[in-house]
Amino acid sequence: MALAPSTTTSIISVIIPTYNRSERVTRAIDSVLAQTRPVDEIIVVDDGSTDDTAQVVQAYGPPVRYVHQENAGPAAARNRGITEARGTWIAFLDSDDRWLPDKMARQMAV
Repeated sequence: MALAPSTTTSIISVIIPTYNRSERVTRAIDSVLAQTRPVDEIIVVDDGSTDDTAQVVQAYGPPVRYVHQENAGPAAARNRGITEARGTWIAFLDSDDRWLPDKMARQMAV
């Protein structure tokens, strides 16, 4: 039995948990912004950083959203991101990593 095509647009939320990586998180965010298949929102969950992560991330503005929480570890930061997300699809990216430009296009094609 084939599924009928969806009439709604898929919303993609990217969650980037981070902790004291203000110098690296920009590379992760920039790689998401450079996708050939754009995402709808990027949520950076700051897990209690003591560096200038807040200022660095907030300088991006929409579609990047900054969320701060007390330090609780990366799993808690990912879970917080899920609760903040409005997407029908969730993608995770660590703050010290980056995506190739066609990652989302290839993944959504599947």
